[in-house]
Amino acid sequence: MKLKDKLVRLSIRGKRTIVISDIHGELELFKKLLEQVDFSRDDILIVNGDILDKGRNSLGTMKYIRQLTGAGNVYVIEGNCDRFFDELEEEWLYPYMDYRYTVAHEFLKETGTTLTDYKTQHDFAEAVLDVYSDHQTWFRNLPTAIETEDYLFVHAGIEDDYLETPREVALTMPEFYLSNHHLDKKVVVGHYPASNFAEAGLYSHGIKVNDERRIIALDGGNQVKESGQLNALLIETDGTLTMQAVDALESALVIQDFEVTLQEPHTFTFPDYNIRVMDGDDYFTFAEHVSTGTQFMVKTEWIIEKEGQTYLKDDYTDYFVDVKAGEEVKVVGQYAGYTLIKKESVVGWVPEEVLDTSS
Repeated sequence: MKLKDKLVRLSIRGKRTIVISDIHGELELFKKLLEQVDFSRDDILIVNGDILDKGRNSLGTMKYIRQLTGAGNVYVIEGNCDRFFDELEEEWLYPYMDYRYTVAHEFLKETGTTLTDYKTQHDFAEAVLDVYSDHQTWFRNLPTAIETEDYLFVHAGIEDDYLETPREVALTMPEFYLSNHHLDKKVVVGHYPASNFAEAGLYSHGIKVNDERRIIALDGGNQVKESGQLNALLIETDGTLTMQAVDALESALVIQDFEVTLQEPHTFTFPDYNIRVMDGDDYFTFAEHVSTGTQFMVKTEWIIEKEGQTYLKDDYTDYFVDVKAGEEVKVVGQYAGYTLIKKESVVGWVPEEVLDTSS
């Protein structure tokens, strides 16, 4: 099946349009974001795929969005994680459930059963579909893409002849933000967290916009990155773009000014974590990123060893954030002597004494 087989064309010019991607079962965050952007019946809402999986309430999110579509101003396209009901008998499902929270877990909780209550995976799949076959049909009928006067909304990406893009590619293409395309419109995608595309060395979960390549990356890393967020792209009635976001991180008050006058930040993201370590202490260790040769200071707690190799334990930035007393920031994690924070979607470090984290 090709993108052209499941394409919806829609007129949005002159209408405020809100685009949200990769909700991943976080119903309360989704509702909070809709409230924050003052979503109303006068707006158009486009959900750019991945309603399901990873978060705690995929079923509730799915049901809520289905209700919203009844008003006639809400449109949903399919994401790769939204194929759950068609993948109940895939071999990877049970192992995947060992480390990710899924719709399957929610079904078991709702029915008061466990996987051991079903003799085979086929029996389990039949039990789920006995209850949720209507939702399976709804997801199957979702378009793969929505095309408007100035935009193409698709979950992951397109090939050169966008209409001939295989559906699987449209749902799963990695790193499309770094690609080029020939469509004379902006292509808006989710799927791959925007923070993976570090610009100016910064680790930012904010929406990335590349006007030259005509690509917008929406995914804020919600439920995928520790410091992730749920992003909304707002296409205003005059065509200008604004952005808002919400997350579940705790806030902290800045009680001392902190500023670094000169730094060259570096960010290393999944899956390129291999490093060589040199001198260090309990706070920071001098290291070299193997694939790029970049030398940098890494927070010592971020270093792990596995099978004789040394790695960063997760995405890492060595950026220090400028803050002023009276500001509020989000706390990602507290480590020896320093706190990892997020300010205006950008993640970085501050000394622990500049924050009041008592609350």
